[in-house]
Amino acid sequence: MQAEEDPDASWVEGLSGGGPDATRAAIQEAQDEARLFAHVAAEHRREGRASYIEIDAPLELHALVRLLRPTHVVEVGVSSGVSSAYLLNALEKNGHGVLHSVDLPKRPAPSSGARKPSQASWSLPPGRSSGWAVPFALRKRWDLRLGDKRVVLPLLAEELPRIDLFVYDVPHEDGATRKEFQLLDPRMGPGAVAIADHGPGGGLCAALRSWGRSRATRPVRRQGLGLYGIRMP
Repeated sequence: MQAEEDPDASWVEGLSGGGPDATRAAIQEAQDEARLFAHVAAEHRREGRASYIEIDAPLELHALVRLLRPTHVVEVGVSSGVSSAYLLNALEKNGHGVLHSVDLPKRPAPSSGARKPSQASWSLPPGRSSGWAVPFALRKRWDLRLGDKRVVLPLLAEELPRIDLFVYDVPHEDGATRKEFQLLDPRMGPGAVAIADHGPGGGLCAALRSWGRSRATRPVRRQGLGLYGIRMP
């Protein structure tokens, strides 16, 4: 796991609606979380892999939570839990809010003979479960739900009175993704933020573009990444 070196403060400022001074302070606070980074990195090293698939902007997620002070955060896609850990750490600093995470665990395929089992970049190590790298001390604000997002997201849409921050970090299939965004839209009021990760260097998906258009706003790209966010007007 590599430390994020160049967080995009302007992206955070635009999505949060905060001023430049508050944004810089929130980014710096996230950068100063050395113990959190060390814990997650050490957990990755114990499993013999340098990294697992994750949003490459955990500092921005931490800063957004500190600035938005959300009551309900919904995250789709967990893997080892890097983004979950930073979201939960920021919620704990706020002293307020819950992270509702949805994940369908991916296990390595069985090995065949002398061949090693194949591993997707988000597959779980043997004996581990989704979010295994998240410090236990941060889990009291975590509502982790294991299952297909097609089943779990409708439940969250019924249960939650509002969603203040939505983080979508799973492979896109435009038709299904569009329906999922439409499902959650009524729960996202003015000032709520939705973020979708399109992979390293990925372009904006039609589903998020359409969602932004329906709310009279435009997705904003995080510099250098396939990460786009919209702030609801």
